[in-house]
Amino acid sequence: MARKYFGSFYSITNNQYRVELWDSASGTTPEITARLYAERVLAAGGYQEGSSCLLTKLQSLNSSTELILASDGFNLEIQGQGTPWYESPIRSSKVSTQWVIPDQTVLDDFISLSTNLENYWALIVYRDNAPFFIGRVVADQMTRLRESIASKPIIDLTAVDGLELMEGFKVDESWFTDGKIQPTYLIRKCLEKLNLYNYWVTLGISNSYFYDASVIYATNAVRKGLDVMYLDINTFLPDYDPFQDVKSIDVINGIYEPLNMIDCRKAIEMLAINFGCRFMHDKGSYWFYAANGYAGSTIAYRRYSYTMGYQGASTYSHRQTIGSHARPEWMAKPSLTYQPAIQKLVINQKRQMGAKKVRSYDDKATPAFELISTQIPTGSTPDSAPMRIRVISKSEIYRASGTKKEDRTFMNVMIWVENSSGAKMQANGSGYWSSVGVATGELVEKITLDMKGTWVDMVWEKSLTTAPIGYDKLYIKIDYVKAAEITYTKLTGWKSSALVNKEFWGAIQVAFADSSAYQNPDLVYDLAEQFFPSSSSSVNSSNVEIDVAYYTAPNKFSVGNILVSDGTNTILETDWHAGYDSITTGTLTKMLGNTLSGLYANFVPIIQGNWIDSGSYSPIKSLYFDNYTWLLNGVQYSGRSEQWNGEWLAVSPVYADLTTTGEGLRIGKSPTQVIGDRINAQEQTITSLSSYIQNVPNQVLEHLVNYADQAPTSQPTQDTQWVVKLKYTDSTELVTWKLIEEGTVTTYTAGVHSLLTNFQLHTLNCATGNITINLPSATLWKGEKYCFVKLGSAHNATINALGGQTINGADHFNLNTNYQSHTIQSDGIEWFIIAAHP
Repeated sequence: MARKYFGSFYSITNNQYRVELWDSASGTTPEITARLYAERVLAAGGYQEGSSCLLTKLQSLNSSTELILASDGFNLEIQGQGTPWYESPIRSSKVSTQWVIPDQTVLDDFISLSTNLENYWALIVYRDNAPFFIGRVVADQMTRLRESIASKPIIDLTAVDGLELMEGFKVDESWFTDGKIQPTYLIRKCLEKLNLYNYWVTLGISNSYFYDASVIYATNAVRKGLDVMYLDINTFLPDYDPFQDVKSIDVINGIYEPLNMIDCRKAIEMLAINFGCRFMHDKGSYWFYAANGYAGSTIAYRRYSYTMGYQGASTYSHRQTIGSHARPEWMAKPSLTYQPAIQKLVINQKRQMGAKKVRSYDDKATPAFELISTQIPTGSTPDSAPMRIRVISKSEIYRASGTKKEDRTFMNVMIWVENSSGAKMQANGSGYWSSVGVATGELVEKITLDMKGTWVDMVWEKSLTTAPIGYDKLYIKIDYVKAAEITYTKLTGWKSSALVNKEFWGAIQVAFADSSAYQNPDLVYDLAEQFFPSSSSSVNSSNVEIDVAYYTAPNKFSVGNILVSDGTNTILETDWHAGYDSITTGTLTKMLGNTLSGLYANFVPIIQGNWIDSGSYSPIKSLYFDNYTWLLNGVQYSGRSEQWNGEWLAVSPVYADLTTTGEGLRIGKSPTQVIGDRINAQEQTITSLSSYIQNVPNQVLEHLVNYADQAPTSQPTQDTQWVVKLKYTDSTELVTWKLIEEGTVTTYTAGVHSLLTNFQLHTLNCATGNITINLPSATLWKGEKYCFVKLGSAHNATINALGGQTINGADHFNLNTNYQSHTIQSDGIEWFIIAAHP
């Protein structure tokens, strides 16, 4: 199907919001068709009919059902209040909506959400026909509220942007090419796990899926952007160690089986931490952005499609300034707190250098298994950058005939290095290198293992000296794994049969020591870089430690290195920019350290309050006042009232202003002007509130006329009056509005009828035959009055009480003469005649 239900409303600032519930990412809507048509005509420079006119024509194509949205229409919540910039980089969001359910069919559809999750129901919010939120409906957060509108139940339905749900999915080896992945492709594959990406195609916005507004970039890269960078697969293991036992070697994907890798949320979080960024869903897109990108009035971004195809670079005006609109202001004076400044920032790195190749069980028939590593560390001394090698093979026991098993397995391993001229040196039994001239393919090692059990597991480790200087290409090869039977005779003694090739699977692992000052005989080493803000912050005692997955090391085999494309080749980048000037460059961790320690060089203001908006603010934007740029930390947002109740963090603090005034000057004005600004703010708030209160009577009247029980269904043709009542229904425990029109009359003719309870006066025209009226239950119509008048004398009228109930103690009364009348009323148990004539 496609869009199944939708509702819309106008906010207090006259923005139109539309909330849509889809059960699959297929089909279209009149709004989508009209918008795409208008875009095509406008792009062609021709006559544009106008989307509103075209929309009217397309309404007949709409198969979805419009429902009423109760309460605030929708509420948006973004996590993150109370945290500093460098913590919790993924800011998840959710939208809750309240739907008025008109009938049982729709109610059953909503309830079925909890048992039809395979459809991946989606909730889409538009602001003036532009996507505002796209999220996945979460069934376990659906609530049926114990209230109603016009006796109709209300369902509270919640949808999430999916960023929190990524914890349930793992990084997958199939995403990588030669053990590398682009950060943009990683983000794409992680988001695809949520099964929402097809909605961007359906909605016609597939080219505005992801916005990269990160600031740190590589000097030698062909351009800025996460899509020109490459990450190592081993950084996505929970605990990478080049010499750990290979996990799950007997299954198809070896060590990179998804269960052995980190979850998707953690993978994106590691990337965001290293680049000093946050990840958020806003304006119907995903944003990856840095605080220091907000220094000016615009932020630079690179836009990508849902397949992470690069669409181009541009800028976005992010500032929402007090005084630039009639409405943007604080509802009341907000509270101001501070996050502590950083005295020392420590960035921890666990550096490891190595390469690994795994052959799965499915590839066991491949004849040879080889790991080739180029640009390995070399040196002039044997232990300047030594290496360790580990080779593992697994195979099944060979059976020559019947049940007779092999007696011994042989695994042959060859190791050699080459220089740029093609000269070769092989490793010898002492762990050193011997020149072989032209490679002969002679065996370096022959490993044997006496047989026990069903499987043959062979593990061989070797420590080798540094490859001689200039020999920077390494070959490690399992040439073959073979089986033999051992026999003994008095004539020949012990004798081995001919060797038989065996199918095998396994792994080759190599680790290198670093030739820098950080080398370690264990080939794994920890490094801590320290960063200190300006000396003016030396009195501060806050020390912060950050663990990063990516760094800059002088050799490409450092697992945490990020490679970049220079337009022709993929190279190891050692020089990075932080974006705050064109001069300062350094390692990736240095740029991160300088950025964060600069951001927290002084106490960082945090402001909390209720922001009333003109209808143009969104979470990716900043607020601008007191000479600071304030970025959203966490918020709750109401659609109808356009109010953002949350927390904002100042990313451009001025230490002198904070210490001298304690709060900073409002818009840089004098104290007298500050008071004037605050008075103006209060007057704006009072004016808005007064306008809202003045509209309340009209809003109540509009609700009664349209949604109350027994509300008019057609335009009255004469002056009339209604009585407004509250109706309580015991079976549902609901109280609803009810309208009763004064003086309503209906006429009955010959026959048996049930009383029409919407009318007060009932005339009984007996000219053509007798009339019988059956009353409703007195218990359901407590307090109601009904008047009966007989017309025509030829026949009689009978009023019956049903179900054992009585009328003045009897089960009926008769009206026999013309113009005879009785008025009855229920006390909730039985009926009484309260007036009669004659």
